[in-house]
Amino acid sequence: MSANRTLAVFDFDRTITTSGSFSYWLLMIVYRRPWRLIGLAVIAFAAIAYKLKLLSRKGIKEIMLKLLVRGVPGSEIADASRRFVDRWIAGHCRPGALDVIARHRAAGDILMMATASNDIYMADMSRRLGFAHLVCTATERAPDGGLTGTIPGLNCYGGDKIPMIEQVVKQNGLSWDDSVAYSDHHTDLPLLAWAKRGVAVNPNTKLRRIAAERGFEIVDWGRPN
Repeated sequence: MSANRTLAVFDFDRTITTSGSFSYWLLMIVYRRPWRLIGLAVIAFAAIAYKLKLLSRKGIKEIMLKLLVRGVPGSEIADASRRFVDRWIAGHCRPGALDVIARHRAAGDILMMATASNDIYMADMSRRLGFAHLVCTATERAPDGGLTGTIPGLNCYGGDKIPMIEQVVKQNGLSWDDSVAYSDHHTDLPLLAWAKRGVAVNPNTKLRRIAAERGFEIVDWGRPN
């Protein structure tokens, strides 16, 4: 990567967007199968276990996938995911995020998405937003393209993002000597510290405090009209 090209790494949920996407994507798939919502009771118990640190974030996501979408035909998941991406780009992306992405692209910079959201919809989402590289949570596919509910690798969250990003950087001959990272949440502090420049986007209270202490830039990317 030439010296004047910046590696720009963006978190997705609540950084580029105004809200998290995973639960909405799940609901778009299961709305035709409302009986599956009975699994929400189990998910509620799993959420309590997660809060008590008895279950990992990856574990609760696998439970949600297995209860709500395992067994749904792959063609139906693909169709719902396309419609989801259409809706999310049109109504949930922060205008400031789209402006910054466009400026990086115009400058010839390297755009990378790094998100805990899953590859089923993020592959299309990141491509349509103009990203060259995607680092995200992989989901195991059934033979028909449906989902087994298993996450075979790391959940791309918090500190686990860093080795996943570094693997993509190495595989593609990139460099982070000139790099910037954008995120809204304190769990991405490893990412903001890893980059040469960290930017806190519409940060939560904890990240806003830490950003002020560490000298991270703080920006407001607004909300869609």
